[in-house]
Amino acid sequence: MRRADPLSVLWIPVFVAILACAPASSARDDAPPEIAEAKNPVVLDAAKQKYFAKQFKANCARCHGASGDGGGDDAAAQPVPPANFRDRARMATRSDGQLYWQILKGGAPRSEMPAFGPGSDKSWGDEKIWGMVAFLRTLTDAK
Repeated sequence: MRRADPLSVLWIPVFVAILACAPASSARDDAPPEIAEAKNPVVLDAAKQKYFAKQFKANCARCHGASGDGGGDDAAAQPVPPANFRDRARMATRSDGQLYWQILKGGAPRSEMPAFGPGSDKSWGDEKIWGMVAFLRTLTDAK
C-alpha cells in the first residue's frame, strides 16, 4: 500500500478552508425548469410601479439598497452580499422565473433573504411576486 505524501495531506484542510470562506451567491439556482423558464405575466402601469417601489423600500432596501445596488444599510452584515439589481450583466443571467423563485422561496443557503411566498411571514401571492420581479427589472434599466 502506498503512503500519502505528508505535504499533500496538509493541502486538504487548506482547500476546505478556502471553500468555506469563498463568497456564496445570493441567487438560488434550484428553480424547477417550468418555473425558471416562465415569463412574467405582470406588466407595470404607473400605479403598480409606485406600489412596488413602496414595497421594495419597505421590504428590500435595507439590504439591497434604495436604488437596488446591493448597498443597503444592512448589506455589510449579511453573510452573503445582497444582489445588485442595477448590474445589467448579473441581471441578464437571471430569468424572470428564477427571480420569481428566489422571492417565493428566499435566498440561497447562507443568505439571509427571507421567503415571501405563501406560508412565509409575508405570504405574498403569485401576482405580487411577479409584480416585484417586473419592478426589479426597472431597477436594471434605471440610469
